[in-house]
Amino acid sequence: MRHAFPGPLVQATFLRRRFRFLADFTAADGSAITAHCPNTGSMAGCLYPGAPALLKVEPPSPTRRTAHTWLAIQGPACWIGVHTGTPNDLVAALARAGQLPGVPPALEVQREVPHGPHTRFDLKVTTADGPIFIEVKNVSLVLDGVARFPDAQTERGRKHLRELAAMARQGTRCLMVYVIQREDAQAFGTADHIDPEYGKALRRALKAGVQALALRCRIDETGLEVLGPVPLVR
Repeated sequence: MRHAFPGPLVQATFLRRRFRFLADFTAADGSAITAHCPNTGSMAGCLYPGAPALLKVEPPSPTRRTAHTWLAIQGPACWIGVHTGTPNDLVAALARAGQLPGVPPALEVQREVPHGPHTRFDLKVTTADGPIFIEVKNVSLVLDGVARFPDAQTERGRKHLRELAAMARQGTRCLMVYVIQREDAQAFGTADHIDPEYGKALRRALKAGVQALALRCRIDETGLEVLGPVPLVR
């Protein structure tokens, strides 16, 4: 499946990530652009000053601080998607189209589904075989050909794994989908050198019956294309 970036789009040159949610760019005409950075991770392996970047032009709004949102950057080997919301849109579209590997055709796809008083899962896919709860993660870090997650410590991510594992033990089908927004990965594994507890939590969740799927994507100036699953490794 191909998933188009929402337009209109402009290319600019990346300068720096100034704060957690702001990044600076130079437009083609030399003017300065400060864009929203929709990524709460460290963005290790994504920050290349002087590299081409792709920005979405946002409609005017009195509540927005910036007129652009950062979508992708050109890395040394390929384009890299940095928007952590793109994988959620992609996986929902795959589920609706019956193209999410290992998942039966969807009767209904719900997003941001509450579970308990303090948790929301990214997707609930209702199928003829029952519901599937899905948590989606954006992966942008690649080391020696292996995509690694997370790129920063994530208590929220560990919490979701614990809750999915508890649900799986009760017989509910649960799925982690790791969307690799770059094409230069041949496998997927946890970044135990960054957050060893996340790696432990994922391995416990897999033993409890949670399933995991890592999807490699090719990014270009217009969107992303799903290339297919890659194997999970330690």
